[in-house]
Amino acid sequence: MCRSRLPIPAFVRFLWLVLTWSLLCAPRLLGGEPDLGLLVPPQGPGEIAPGEVAALVPPLPVEPSSTLQSEPQPAVLPSAPAAAAWQPCYWSVSSRNSAQHPREWDGCPLDVFYRSPDGRLYRSNIPSLAASLTPGAPVLICIHGSFVSSDDNIKESAEAFENIRAAAPNLPLHIIFYTWPSDGPYTLLPAVDIAIRGDRAEFNGFHIAWLMSNISEDHPICLLGHSHGCRTVMSTLQLVSGGSIHDYCFTGYKAPSRRMRAVMAAAAFDHNWLNPGQRYDRALPRVECVLNLQNQKDLPLAFYPITRPFAHRAIARSGLTWRDRTKLGAQSAKVADCDVTHLLGHAHYWPEYYSRPQILSVAAPYVYFVTTAR
Repeated sequence: MCRSRLPIPAFVRFLWLVLTWSLLCAPRLLGGEPDLGLLVPPQGPGEIAPGEVAALVPPLPVEPSSTLQSEPQPAVLPSAPAAAAWQPCYWSVSSRNSAQHPREWDGCPLDVFYRSPDGRLYRSNIPSLAASLTPGAPVLICIHGSFVSSDDNIKESAEAFENIRAAAPNLPLHIIFYTWPSDGPYTLLPAVDIAIRGDRAEFNGFHIAWLMSNISEDHPICLLGHSHGCRTVMSTLQLVSGGSIHDYCFTGYKAPSRRMRAVMAAAAFDHNWLNPGQRYDRALPRVECVLNLQNQKDLPLAFYPITRPFAHRAIARSGLTWRDRTKLGAQSAKVADCDVTHLLGHAHYWPEYYSRPQILSVAAPYVYFVTTAR
């Protein structure tokens, strides 16, 4: 036998592959994160610049293996007291001008805006937001995904608000739309831009943990994320349960008994990251239940496994696998994979989800903290 020799073109392709994978890992290298750190947020609400302008019973609407029908029966929701008047207004909280890396943490000066019933936005602050909440009323925090501009967020927030409230107009609910800098800057390398935004979405879990620490514990909170916003959701749950993200922890959360739920639309993270020993292994023990809206044909997420070496399929496409559920044990019962493939096809974007009443009727029990009729 003769010894085979490596052809020059093959060697060049090998070097190009190594360079590509190194670029995919660039966000961590460019960020220059230290190996270990500790974030200690302000101990009080810390007013921002004054403004101008019950036991653990996971109510799963659908079983993990079920499929959402095109004309499902809406959830049976109780009516709120007649005296409750819920105005068409909501809050917007922004970290677009805030720290996006643990080393830059500066006391979490989030920008807050109030959307009045007449549709106008007024600048406000965290103490005003917390003081405006009706005692005991559920709070929904919505987090968008990557590549969403400020203008797009304003437009989509107004549309999503109308559709979410239409799902149960007589029930109490406060809605906060959380926005983060997901639309720039760009490196012109798509894989690198996506990876950077994935890390940035996770870091925003610190901001939301701080935001929730300023909301009274009697308010149950549902976190609703889309795409990379689902990483923010799971990062938040990981942090408030005492876990860490990128070797940083959050020490200022003051509501350990708060009821919490989560809804994930087009979730862009590995399907095994909720398992013991994985990235978000403390998320499920902290939450009552999680609704994963599964779209097996989500086109952008079809390319998710090539965004970095050894990535698994996105949980939005695969749901929890039988192996994941085996590893999770009893905790897996908290996660309901609801198949919406026949409704969405190859669609991925946030408006595709909130514009469909069939999907919102399934999400309503999670958002409004009610159970469904069996």
